[in-house]
Amino acid sequence: MKPVEDLDLRPEHRSRPVPLWRRAIAFILKTLIPLAILAVAAKIAWSLYLTAPVADREARPRVPRLVEVVEVVPATQGPQIEAWGEVVAARTLVVSPEVRGTIVALNDRLTPGGLVLAGEELIRLDDREQRLAVVQAEAEIRQIGARIAIENGQQARAKRDLERLPGKLTEDQRQLVLRAPQMAQLQAELAAAEAARERALMALSYMVIRAPFDALVIEEQVAEGTMLSAGSAPATLIAADRFHVVVAVPVSALDWINPKSGQILRLTQPGIWPEGSFREGTVERLTAGLSATGRMAELVVAIDDPLARKPENRGKPRLLLGSFLRAVGEGRVVESAVALDRAYLRDHDTVWVMTPENRLEVRPVTIAWRGAEQVLISAGLAAGDRVITTPLAVVAPGMEVRLAEGAGG
Repeated sequence: MKPVEDLDLRPEHRSRPVPLWRRAIAFILKTLIPLAILAVAAKIAWSLYLTAPVADREARPRVPRLVEVVEVVPATQGPQIEAWGEVVAARTLVVSPEVRGTIVALNDRLTPGGLVLAGEELIRLDDREQRLAVVQAEAEIRQIGARIAIENGQQARAKRDLERLPGKLTEDQRQLVLRAPQMAQLQAELAAAEAARERALMALSYMVIRAPFDALVIEEQVAEGTMLSAGSAPATLIAADRFHVVVAVPVSALDWINPKSGQILRLTQPGIWPEGSFREGTVERLTAGLSATGRMAELVVAIDDPLARKPENRGKPRLLLGSFLRAVGEGRVVESAVALDRAYLRDHDTVWVMTPENRLEVRPVTIAWRGAEQVLISAGLAAGDRVITTPLAVVAPGMEVRLAEGAGG
């Protein structure tokens, strides 16, 4: 900006006023021409709007949902009851000598895991003292027998003397003359000697400990030369002819299994036994109380020949104590019930049924048995009903459904 003193304020350089007609023309050009252009454009746009093609809206047909179904059939079997149980010994024997003695011989199979047969010798103790006791008792018996023979002679002579005595004696006097008390004393001594011999023979039999049944050795803590006392526990055996499986089942399952019926259960050990291998056990009884863990009822299942020693069980898996087995058994049959895969059971115990009119019906059902893979329905479904198995994101009662090409129903 120039200083004030530099401005040229001479009259000849001052701006001249614009004529009025020029200002009128400029106003017209600036105002009317744009308005005219806008009017023409609006007319053209309106004409295009009026002559533009109009698309007719048509109702889109609603296609029924494609579904798959299974046809309900009556349940011909009871529910499959599944449970797990631990293998335990059916009978346990703690080997305990009844007399004191030193071990002089041990069975080679008397070691943990060894199998011993019924009547087989397990432990032999030093029996010399018992044998001497038997000899001594027999000698005592012979000695008393000789004294009785002598006494018999004395009684025969007393009898002859009694016949020569004058007068009549009382019965007590006759017994004294005939030496009856002396003979009674000898008979008592003989009975005591014979009892001593029996006691010595019994003690001699205790010097050999034998297996009362076929057994597996669980524990053994002795060696030759060990001094055993009466009541000690040198070994522990379990019966090899039968094991028990204590199966824990929900208390509600007792309504389906009768422990007194001798029901057969199929036992497997998934992941351990070969595929398809199983053993069969018989339900023997129900224990008196509930299990400490889980508050479950416990069934005692017996398995014969657990070591698979018999010809008919050759090739079958052997049972190991402490292992857990899966037990599967069939419960009682429910009249007029139908079986359904548990995956087809919907919320709040309902199922989706395809009606004869090909519409979806949400139908409540009554569950008689709820298993891991299958349920038994006692009311709400009948044989021939079609249950929808296809999962649907949106379900509305009465919605139309259709079957896949070639599907039954």
